[in-house]
Amino acid sequence: MKTTDKSVWESGEKRINLTLGTIAEVIGAVLPEGMDPNRSCRRVLTQSVYATDDDVVISAGWYPHSEIIPEALKRNVIAVFCDPEIKKDYPQDNVITVEDPKACVTCFERWRAEPCHAKRIAITGSVGKTTTTSLINAIMTNSYRTFTHHTMANSHGAILRNVQQVDPSYEYWVQEVGGVQPGYVESSAKFLAPDIVVLTNIGESHLNLYHTKENIFYDKSSLERYAQPDGVVVINYDDDMLRKAAYTHRVVTCSKSDPRADYYAQNIRTELDGTHFTAVSKEGTLEIHLNLYGEHNVYNALFALAVGRLADVPMEKIPAFLETYRPSGMRQNFVEVGGYHLFVDTFNAEPLTILGAAKTLEQIAVKNGGRKIFVTGHIDKLGEESPQMHEKLGHDLAKLHLDQVVLFAGDSACTYKAMLEDGCTNVIHTDDREVLEKWLRKHIRHEDVVFFRSGQFKAALAKTVDHLFGTSFQNEQQFNEGRVVTQDGFRFRLRQDDIAEVIGYSGSGKELDIPETVQGHVVTRVAPFAFSRQRQITAVSIPDTVDSIGQEAFYICPNLQQLKLPARLKIIGKNAFNYCRALRSVIVPTGTIHIDRHAFYDCMALKTISIPDTVGFMGEKVFGADGDAKVECTIVCRQDSYVEHYAKENGILCSFV
Repeated sequence: MKTTDKSVWESGEKRINLTLGTIAEVIGAVLPEGMDPNRSCRRVLTQSVYATDDDVVISAGWYPHSEIIPEALKRNVIAVFCDPEIKKDYPQDNVITVEDPKACVTCFERWRAEPCHAKRIAITGSVGKTTTTSLINAIMTNSYRTFTHHTMANSHGAILRNVQQVDPSYEYWVQEVGGVQPGYVESSAKFLAPDIVVLTNIGESHLNLYHTKENIFYDKSSLERYAQPDGVVVINYDDDMLRKAAYTHRVVTCSKSDPRADYYAQNIRTELDGTHFTAVSKEGTLEIHLNLYGEHNVYNALFALAVGRLADVPMEKIPAFLETYRPSGMRQNFVEVGGYHLFVDTFNAEPLTILGAAKTLEQIAVKNGGRKIFVTGHIDKLGEESPQMHEKLGHDLAKLHLDQVVLFAGDSACTYKAMLEDGCTNVIHTDDREVLEKWLRKHIRHEDVVFFRSGQFKAALAKTVDHLFGTSFQNEQQFNEGRVVTQDGFRFRLRQDDIAEVIGYSGSGKELDIPETVQGHVVTRVAPFAFSRQRQITAVSIPDTVDSIGQEAFYICPNLQQLKLPARLKIIGKNAFNYCRALRSVIVPTGTIHIDRHAFYDCMALKTISIPDTVGFMGEKVFGADGDAKVECTIVCRQDSYVEHYAKENGILCSFV
């Protein structure tokens, strides 16, 4: 393996100088005649979806060659390395053979990581690994210079991208490692060789490819087998398979209640502000508060506590560090939108985590006669036993005290059947998303607490949340970064599900009419900052297909006088029209539910704004101005509505419709 010397680093040792010749030497490839070995390269990838004409792709086999190589060539990458058999289908000179593409990736990763002597913390397991990683990050980034990554960057391709961002200044590297099929985790374990390994649990995710839980354990525990000689593995003591396994390194154990473990919990309780418990170890006790809901998060916090202590983070500092973490996106996220109380956990799921989510909802105290509504559906990638697993889940859910269970799609029909067999009358099922959303739209009230729990494929409840409330959780789906296109001066990001977001404007027009569609995608959102500081704009018409206007979307558009808002609008984000000083009148359409803080702040000319009674939340200082300036605005609304109460509390004039 080629050694990384100082000459390949730019000044400051923050960025490596990478050339095609260096890559070929590291992975043992021979470049064809005519290819410039001094050609500068940005990075090496195994996924073409992220590639540019400055990148090199190794088609290693974790993703279909028939998709990776054509897409890479379409994107004009510098070179593609692949197996000789695969090369037969691609005569291009820049498609180059290597004997073992997977081994080439490992060689490159080892070479690229060599200059960084950071201690490596690797986290894997069937569920809980992302939250555990985030809690460990909260401890480590507050204690050391620590390399971390995006919450979805746990695939083999993502880890390859991550390693190309490390530099010699880091003291720790925290890396989540996801598994999909046999050998997947092991391929990363070979080069990671971690100092600390966390195994959260062994469940039923990806049984469609692993086939048995033993195979899942063998792949995920490879991180422990390849760990440093003095490495430590932190395990879930309550997981039978993990507890009974034989390890080759020192073991630290964590339990939700078993005092035989090195770290365990007492006094667990779930309240409206999150989860509270007492952490117990041989060093004493700690009172922990998490901005997370559910007893399963106690495990995640204990794993993080154990890692922190292994890294010599002072015991007494850890509770405050843990409390800095707040979930976002489509994982364990409690949000209030338009006065509705929602739990959104829709990235991945298995029967155990769905049952845990339902138990969490069961424990939440609901006020003012509200109901606990649990929405879930088909669980992805369970393999041949999926119907039986869904049926068992139904029998388990039937034992809980929930006001309503709503089941959607696929094998959740088996869950529904089981609940009916157990005498439940508070459960409905549908395979039609429109029917699902119509029922939820009709029945959900502001007083209710609604928990959406699913994976991101068949049930994909993030879509339903977005459809109902104008949120953008779908943006968090894997491979949904989208692509940017331009049309008539407007810039759009085209995402999955034929969704388009308008993200900017580079034209000189003063009167803007945003189109409803672009390249077959429906314009659904005005992204944050899309038209910020466009001082020339005097009029904007937003198509009725748009349901959300993002933060600062029209911030400092001082000449904007005419504004046509879309009929489907749900959300007006923070500072969306802040400092639009020429706006005189605004009609907020019926169906809008959420107007965030400073949305119309410093709109000095605003005289009237009509706000419907569908609005259930208005943030701090939606209207107003800094200093002694006054905004003489009248809100037109229904009497005794939320909007009227907001106006009275903030000293704003009202007239009634």
